Amino acid sequence: MVTRATGALTAVVALLAVMLGTAGPAQAATPLPGGKSNWVVSVGYMDLATVNNYRNWVRLGYYVFGTDGTVTTNYWTWNQRDQVVRVNTMTADCGGDVPACAVRTVDGFTDDPMGGYQGTFAYTSDGRLAVTWTKTAAGTALSQPSTEYWNVTTGLAGGRAARITSPTFYGAYGNDVAIPASGVFSTYSANFGVGYGSNVPLDRASRATMSQLVGDPRYNAEPYRGAFVVAKASSSDPATQKGIVGREGSGGAWSFGAPPNPWKLCSGSPCMGWLQPNTSCSDTDKDRVRYIAEVGGGRRNTEEYWCQSLAQGQPCYAYNSHPRPMLQVVDDAGEFQGWVGVEAFTHVATRTGLPDGNWVAGYWGIFDMVSQSLQPVLPN
Repeated sequence: MVTRATGALTAVVALLAVMLGTAGPAQAATPLPGGKSNWVVSVGYMDLATVNNYRNWVRLGYYVFGTDGTVTTNYWTWNQRDQVVRVNTMTADCGGDVPACAVRTVDGFTDDPMGGYQGTFAYTSDGRLAVTWTKTAAGTALSQPSTEYWNVTTGLAGGRAARITSPTFYGAYGNDVAIPASGVFSTYSANFGVGYGSNVPLDRASRATMSQLVGDPRYNAEPYRGAFVVAKASSSDPATQKGIVGREGSGGAWSFGAPPNPWKLCSGSPCMGWLQPNTSCSDTDKDRVRYIAEVGGGRRNTEEYWCQSLAQGQPCYAYNSHPRPMLQVVDDAGEFQGWVGVEAFTHVATRTGLPDGNWVAGYWGIFDMVSQSLQPVLPN
């Protein structure tokens, strides 16, 4: 005798058998780039002024990859033609010879991300990572998808981190950077980029504090260095200046806590400062004022520096400093490994403090500044 319950169970089993028999093959997971899901990435468009008439832009944000082949980004972005300004974040009350001045960043960096995209990723036949943005962060389809083609470097920091770069991001320092032709790095205007990934969350809890960078022996003796690709003036002589794209070094041989170059922690704010001696500042006073501060949530930090001679005897310089929004690079072990960042330098008049349209004097670029275990071979 077949009961009602037995009949129902038989029907369910039969339905499952039909479903399993007609289901297609299982979808294989898409390999994460370098085996890493969470990335901090700097992207930009820098070109000769004769080509783009000072329409350089930079973007800094997060990329998150999934094994289903999807990727999302949230970012902050600035365009030279918008003449974005510097804003105060906190006071660097570090004591000693470090001036007690406001640490400034680029307007908007302390706010929520300015934009975002959704998309997919895959790999080209020559092993590059192809990231294609197809939708806005809200899910609205883009009228024209945009693709980036990244070189991937794996196995950094003992396998705990990976890197992506545009084709000519690294190279010799100087004023003759090879600018990729349209379509080589991206199908839109972006032509330079660098990023680092791991599997650690991108939240505020993952970032190192300024106290750790100065006091933790894992970090405070490390020389953080990298490359800085920048649209700038060809020289300091106004008679011969033109807008070019150069490559400089970022960071240096100095470290945060090891003599002879110790930074000083701010006493009331999450920041640190250093009066760096014997720099390239053009005046007889060669000291450079440097600050790094924790701002906002996530992996955000900001750097600012200026030549002390520009203050002309005043304690602080309120005009044409170098503001650098940055995101921390953190490896799979949760250890700080440096930063990726951007510079969005709008020239302002020292009489008014307002943008003065001196386009050639701008500094618009992207950079990494990372530990020795992540550094590529860099020029001396």
